[in-house]
Amino acid sequence: MSNNITIKDIAKALGISTSTVSRALSDAWDVKRETRDRVLAMAKQLNYHPNLNAKNLQNKRTGTIGIIIPEFFSSFFPNVIMGIQEVLYEADFHIFITQSNESRSQELENLNLLRAHMVEGIIISTTNEGGNEDAYRQLMADGMPLVFFNRCPTTLNAPKVMIDDCRMAEKAVEHLIETGRRNIIHLLGPVNLEVSAMRARGFANALSRNGLDPAGRSLPAGIFIKDGQEAVEKLLAEGGPLPDAIFCFNDPVAIGAMKALKNAGFKVPDDIAIVGFSEGTMATVVEPQLTTVLQPTKEMGREAARLLLDQLSNPRHHTPQTVCLDARLNIRGSSARG
Repeated sequence: MSNNITIKDIAKALGISTSTVSRALSDAWDVKRETRDRVLAMAKQLNYHPNLNAKNLQNKRTGTIGIIIPEFFSSFFPNVIMGIQEVLYEADFHIFITQSNESRSQELENLNLLRAHMVEGIIISTTNEGGNEDAYRQLMADGMPLVFFNRCPTTLNAPKVMIDDCRMAEKAVEHLIETGRRNIIHLLGPVNLEVSAMRARGFANALSRNGLDPAGRSLPAGIFIKDGQEAVEKLLAEGGPLPDAIFCFNDPVAIGAMKALKNAGFKVPDDIAIVGFSEGTMATVVEPQLTTVLQPTKEMGREAARLLLDQLSNPRHHTPQTVCLDARLNIRGSSARG
């Protein structure tokens, strides 16, 4: 069944008028309960969603923007939200925040929830599972402004805000090489995330540029502290030659790696140097402090909000933009020169 279902399709399937369908969907007082139930059941069966452009012409603006983030465990996403708030509140918008808990199905529920509450636009960073591209496309086709940040689907022509993950990963690994490390490994992020692929590419580029073979130097990990700890514990248990440095997908993975090394009696950075990515609040709390890539989280939120406001002010002639922000490598004790 096509996704472009209209009230005419529902009316034809039930053998009733389009005006009756419209009133039933609007919960009008003059529609019998039996008719309303039949209309709602058929709408669900046909996967009907109202055209948001048409709906907004009939209704007052809600003044609400929806936000979907994958998790609240790290400080990254709350900081982005702070930047979003600064811009949207000044423009007299409220925000409706949801989180998907890194679940594709929960993210889809959040999209439907925000649609049902008639938010005027959605700012989103996708889950590590991915797979909701068709839902994004349908929302955009129905007139819902979308802006992606940090974790952005590459297959969609939509506004995006990101950093150059590949280049910053290169800089991080080149720093390790400059300190004399040669046997460097990479703890990978989730395979469904484009940022994981970009950081892995940057890792490989830096090694190749310095005459080091990147083959066999990447290990699966994830995004959480436990992922980094388990990956390093497995590496240590294998009993082979140990690396002299580890470049991690993000800061939680790096902190987990440091924990595993300390538990096994190794010193960071004397035995093995560690570098993370994303500059969470824990980076300067752990000992030694963590070398990591600082992403401009608040500015990322501000830019995402500005791109959304641009869509709202010019919906018919809007051209999607990709904004690439600058980032910085903060060098600290976890990668001190060996």
